[in-house]
Amino acid sequence: MQRKIGMLMGGALLALAAAQAHAANYATCLLDKLPGTQNDVAAQANMQVCTGKYPGGIESVSQGQGRGLLGFNSGAECTAKKAGDTRSNRAAVLIGVACRKLYDEPEWWKKDSTPVN
Repeated sequence: MQRKIGMLMGGALLALAAAQAHAANYATCLLDKLPGTQNDVAAQANMQVCTGKYPGGIESVSQGQGRGLLGFNSGAECTAKKAGDTRSNRAAVLIGVACRKLYDEPEWWKKDSTPVN
């Protein structure tokens, strides 16, 4: 029983560490701050906060970086979920940009997975 609890605790700590590593970029900062934003002024302020933390902006995020077992299957799926209750158009656009950057497949992936005729 103690071994089982130890394994569960170890898994929980590993998941927490992975979540912290995943949340350390401009796109995830936007996705943490923008959903539910009610106006464009607040959206702009949140974008400036993320730019201050991650000066490289969206260009510093690798395409498809969020893809994996626990992420969304596509940028569209992420955008629909994260921007659904967001009244600010500016915030919704920024959420879409972040979602596409994190969850859409990289271009090289698409080219390599296409069958050759």
